[in-house]
Amino acid sequence: FNVKSRTLILPLWEDMSPELYDLLGGHEVGHALFTPEEGWHDAVVNGIGPGFRTFLNVIEDARIENAIKSKYPGIRKSFSKAYRELIEKDFFGTKNRNPNKFLLIDRINLYFKCGVAMGIEFKPEEKVFIDKINQVQTWDDVVAVSRELYEYCREELKNQYREQAALREQMKKQGLDEEFDDDESGGGFGEDYSEWDEDGAESFDDESEDDSGDRSNHL
Repeated sequence: FNVKSRTLILPLWEDMSPELYDLLGGHEVGHALFTPEEGWHDAVVNGIGPGFRTFLNVIEDARIENAIKSKYPGIRKSFSKAYRELIEKDFFGTKNRNPNKFLLIDRINLYFKCGVAMGIEFKPEEKVFIDKINQVQTWDDVVAVSRELYEYCREELKNQYREQAALREQMKKQGLDEEFDDDESGGGFGEDYSEWDEDGAESFDDESEDDSGDRSNHL
């Protein structure tokens, strides 16, 4: 859904079940009803850090899906069944992987979309954010919680970048770099964190972030 032009585009997938169509449509109608156009301006994310828009996407998705299910309770069953279908199709890339090893932001996304079916686990200090996300009501709430969560995850994100950079360099020396899978522990939905320097610190605060990802990629 384009919040500026007010245009809703729905995909036509092969073998799309009625429940999956309800989920995709209901999700985007949720954005149409509840996501403000001004909320997605670059001013909201510039200067925060690489990948911050992903945090906004995840938390806003949780907010609008809770809102659309409250407004139209009959869609709850479709959402539940459709997300199970997406898990079976490996839409979230969890097949043969342990989602509890994913980054926190990825685990939060799976938890709010797929519920307890994924067996997502959280530390006590992480559960605080689950409670806060459950309580967001407005876009301003989304921005505030996203900022707080992003600050909490900074070290985790930087550590992942360091580990992947070191592994990539090691495999490059062995001539195996083409076989390297840098998404084993989740990765903020494919966000590019390579703008960070080798120690993952100095360019972390670079205000020239180019993070214009479409939130629909994170359904």
